[in-house]
Amino acid sequence: MLQAFSTGPKVVERILRVFPHDRLDDRIEADRFTAREVIAHLADYEQHVLEAFRTAKLKPGATIDGYDPDKQCERHAFGDKDVYREGEVFESRRMMTVDYLRTFTEEDWGKTFVAPSGKAYTASEYFTAILAHDLQHLDQLSAYLATEVATIA
Repeated sequence: MLQAFSTGPKVVERILRVFPHDRLDDRIEADRFTAREVIAHLADYEQHVLEAFRTAKLKPGATIDGYDPDKQCERHAFGDKDVYREGEVFESRRMMTVDYLRTFTEEDWGKTFVAPSGKAYTASEYFTAILAHDLQHLDQLSAYLATEVATIA
């Protein structure tokens, strides 16, 4: 599972190799991030991911801080970020998370943290949620590529 978890940044990097630079700021859906913003979000969010796992392991049952992706996008100007650098930041931060998760025992995977909503998550449940989060954004990036290919054809 950790191997699968570590592949998200590699897939982002491969997509960036073929992504048209002049389309990084296109918004194909009004209420979703641009490709540039997606990658900046993944890099930014990974800090929150690691902190949630640390909380579960070191302070089981503690409540974590919330993360509002739209506010973070505005606060950190995701639309102005160097997308290639953000891809590298995402990879670096994800590898830190993977290294940390390698220290988990079977007992640690069952430890919990509480989201701001009041819902408790085990580390294992959260791990699954982050894999789903990665896939949602990889799907979004591939949709941008599909749109680009459709305009070429």
